[in-house]
Amino acid sequence: MLHGGIIMSDSGLAPFWRSIDGFLRSAIRSASPALLVLSLTLFAASTPASAHGRLGSAEGRCRLYIGPDIMNFTGYLPDASKNEFCEDIPATGHTIIALDAEQDELRDMAVEIRIVKDVGGEEKENADIDSVTVAYRGPRTYPTGTINFEHVFADAGYFVGIVTVTGEHGERWVSRFPFSVGMSFMRTLPYYVLMGLAVIAGFFIYLRHAPVRPLKTDPEPAE
Repeated sequence: MLHGGIIMSDSGLAPFWRSIDGFLRSAIRSASPALLVLSLTLFAASTPASAHGRLGSAEGRCRLYIGPDIMNFTGYLPDASKNEFCEDIPATGHTIIALDAEQDELRDMAVEIRIVKDVGGEEKENADIDSVTVAYRGPRTYPTGTINFEHVFADAGYFVGIVTVTGEHGERWVSRFPFSVGMSFMRTLPYYVLMGLAVIAGFFIYLRHAPVRPLKTDPEPAE
């Protein structure tokens, strides 16, 4: 089973669920409802579902932020669907990504694109960048401001896109954005699990703090 980009067996998940159970039990015993809800919200926000780096939807468009500039991002799966995607790629197969520069200065700068397997951070990537690279296009300029990048993702999994822009005067901007391929459900699953746990925890807190009302008894009939 995949959790956060790491393959885990059912036995390996046991400590994770035990820690969640222990957290909920201790929180229900000692924490206020507001504190518990806040803790679960922060925990959910740290899951892979919310980790998309410098790529995301803004003002009705999918945008890649790189340095002070912006590129509009459009993704297609020409063999599977005509629908566009932003961030996670819904399925494996032939993928087309189009980047359009909003600022003219990007047209005079060299753009390098690399896609690597998500191995847990830049340090691990740089230890052997070639072995984790799945697609690469060397630095070149794009006078029209439009970049078309194609790749066939044969396997589902978690990846990181790295766009590096360099200029003639020493400018160097790097934008990194993690994404998944054919794993959208697994990426959002932890969020929904934690939301469900928050509801359950709230129910138990309600039971613990709800006033106990005495049972009504019918008056004894007069003799």
